[in-house]
Amino acid sequence: MTEFGFDPQRAFDAVKRLANDAPGQMADGVGRLVRDSSPERLEQVMRSPARKAILEGIFWQMPKQIDPAQAAGVKSSIRWNITGRPDDGIDVYQLQLDDGRFRVIKGTGGPDPRLTITIDGVEFLRLVTGNSDPMKAYFKGRIKISGDVMFAAKLGSLFRMPGSGEDGSDGGDDTGTANGSN
Repeated sequence: MTEFGFDPQRAFDAVKRLANDAPGQMADGVGRLVRDSSPERLEQVMRSPARKAILEGIFWQMPKQIDPAQAAGVKSSIRWNITGRPDDGIDVYQLQLDDGRFRVIKGTGGPDPRLTITIDGVEFLRLVTGNSDPMKAYFKGRIKISGDVMFAAKLGSLFRMPGSGEDGSDGGDDTGTANGSN
């Protein structure tokens, strides 16, 4: 401690805590923003130049959300086909999981996927922010799955969902609004 009562180590520790909490706090804010936005507004955003930054930000965070205990011993590849681009193209991201280690490849490179998930950009935003129930979305045709469907059912347990409730529920429903409220 210095003469003025300032402890640099204590300040450094406080900054580290804030930095560690930032992704979760940001995810909570994004989840609320998605929940409170109209479907038209989400569609507009996902058809704008912001789409690339949004998708890359989400996929950049995915490895940080892996639950190492659940992912131990799992070796798999998951391809995400995100539709709804303004040029009618598809954004492709491949997630490779190898015994708790995780990496993201943009594009179709990498091994053949064990699971391919095709989903519209707006539904993808709802899904990753906990504002959509994946099973309901699948049965309503908003998510298409090919490959190992049993692995798809386990996929949610591999990730810690930022912004989800303490009880592990996602708080979402099939309309894209949390708990059915607008």
